[in-house]
Amino acid sequence: MNKKICDELWKQTVKKHAGFKCEKCGKTEYLQAHHIIPRTNYALRFDLENGVALCRKCHIYWAHKDAIGFMEWIKDKRNIAYLESRRYGQTKNDYKLIEIYLKGILDE
Repeated sequence: MNKKICDELWKQTVKKHAGFKCEKCGKTEYLQAHHIIPRTNYALRFDLENGVALCRKCHIYWAHKDAIGFMEWIKDKRNIAYLESRRYGQTKNDYKLIEIYLKGILDE
């Protein structure tokens, strides 16, 4: 059980929750999972509330290039107060438990 496996499971779970389409434009091609609070924040790295599915274009040319516009858009889609409250929480992850949890969601 390691971080790479959990990262991949998190990406797949974020895409599944979005119905395998971009949450901004609806495209299904080149779908990617984007962290709202950067994944370097270990307290939120694998939290599904911290993820949004975006096509490559919306991810690279919108979410990363227009951070203010992205945050304005995402505050209606995610619980930003929850993310802020967890932002400075636990920084050590149990990858085995995270893997079991994410696999369970994917298998639903």
